Amino acid sequence: MKKSMIVITSLLAVALLATSAFSWGHGKGGFGKGCGGSGQGYGTNRTSAWNDLSTEQRNELTALKQKFIDETYELRSDMMVKHQKIRMLMETSSPDRAKLETLSQTITDLKGKMQSKKIDYQLAAKKIAPELNMGGQGFGNKHGYGRGNYGNCPHATGGNNQ
Repeated sequence: MKKSMIVITSLLAVALLATSAFSWGHGKGGFGKGCGGSGQGYGTNRTSAWNDLSTEQRNELTALKQKFIDETYELRSDMMVKHQKIRMLMETSSPDRAKLETLSQTITDLKGKMQSKKIDYQLAAKKIAPELNMGGQGFGNKHGYGRGNYGNCPHATGGNNQ
């Protein structure tokens, strides 16, 4: 009887500790509630400014964002393909340095074109809604572009940690 009580107590203690350990989630990178980087679509700490916009301004900004995404689709696709080629070359037993440098330079050129498109996008957005203060921040949203609005995520470094 005494041994069975010790075993049962030990099992309950282990179960209690395991439950506590599993309830903490995924550690520092926790993607729990509010940690996904999904916001209104225009960077960090802009939720209240977005909510203050008129319906017409929101519609114009949404259309502008979609236009930017459509116009930069090829650039983003090309960059992903070039990055994949670099990864594949680096996995070979003897990577060709000249090919790697060429791919790297191509990616740099594509990033420059992307940056130019981003500036055009930000200037156009600023004309529509200057109160959003788009300068230098890009546009964070649930699609993974920019930094996004992290809500009340305790792990977010660039988010809205109120």
